[in-house]
Amino acid sequence: MNSDPEPGTQKDPASPRTILVVDDNDNDAALLKLMFRRSRILNPVQAVESIRDAQCYLKGDGRFADRQAYPFPALMLLDSHLGDGSGFDLLRWLQANAAQSPRAVVMLTGTDINAFRMSYDCGAHSFLAKPLKFEDFQNMVAFVRGIKLTAVPEGHVLELE
Repeated sequence: MNSDPEPGTQKDPASPRTILVVDDNDNDAALLKLMFRRSRILNPVQAVESIRDAQCYLKGDGRFADRQAYPFPALMLLDSHLGDGSGFDLLRWLQANAAQSPRAVVMLTGTDINAFRMSYDCGAHSFLAKPLKFEDFQNMVAFVRGIKLTAVPEGHVLELE
């Protein structure tokens, strides 16, 4: 019997689950982090800028091998346009590598309806349209499948459902 935790879980249940942002635009990544702070979401946020780095992070390879420093994320926010390919490429990789997939994946895209459909077809759980609006962000956090928002005295914590 294997007693190792499943991917996406951490040994300390009181420890907030990590959020991974995959975006090659530093301003967009900083805006997402600010939105988490303004929403008083206390989960740690990690950021990578490429599909390759996201895959390495999710697999725990290379510089991301230390799961204490780089915990497996419960939620991933994924930009649709990255320097080394499309966010849809990463979604397809996640479909083929289900054990490496976070519980919830949210695609960051423009307002193209085809991009929304493609996001869902490739396995995204939700999407946010750019430019990001605080109200849309709060709605996504409250209702994305696979995670739940729990109130704590200091704010809110995203947890696995």
